[in-house]
Amino acid sequence: MLRGRTTFVVLAVVALAAAVAGPSAATPESTSVGATRLTSLESLVLEQVNAVRATRGLEPLSLSRDLSRAAVAHSRSMATFGFFAHESRDGSSFSERLRRFYGPRSGTWTVGENLAVFGGPTPTADSIVAAWMGSPGHRANLLRVSFREAGVGIVHDPAAGGVFGDGPIWLVTLDVGRR
Repeated sequence: MLRGRTTFVVLAVVALAAAVAGPSAATPESTSVGATRLTSLESLVLEQVNAVRATRGLEPLSLSRDLSRAAVAHSRSMATFGFFAHESRDGSSFSERLRRFYGPRSGTWTVGENLAVFGGPTPTADSIVAAWMGSPGHRANLLRVSFREAGVGIVHDPAAGGVFGDGPIWLVTLDVGRR
């Protein structure tokens, strides 16, 4: 259970490559009852990811409307239904979920996902990216040369139920890909 100003971070990461044949200044936006989307923090996270990539000579990730919709929908779903997983609430894998938003166009389709949940005060873009950089799997997704696009979804719920124990949480989903 998350209470008070306790801060903790839980991270999860998945990356998938599939060959497919054929064709802190947070500006809230309401997402559901009790949950708020932090769009300006989403932008800052992508900027910070690209700054980290730049220090390693990697191309920046472009903002993808489709990956952003997927990331926001997943963060919103986790907050609303009180779960924390790459799998969707209906049991479908993250790649199946991403395919609904960011389907392959032709050739090789590659996607990955980083998740984080924070309790306590609003996380900063630096703290989110630093947490991912401290985890080998998350770091690999951030620095993967093959990824070209990204979407970030950050949702705050002041009293998230389920696994969050009615505490305040910030759920972060970063979806990355190339098609």
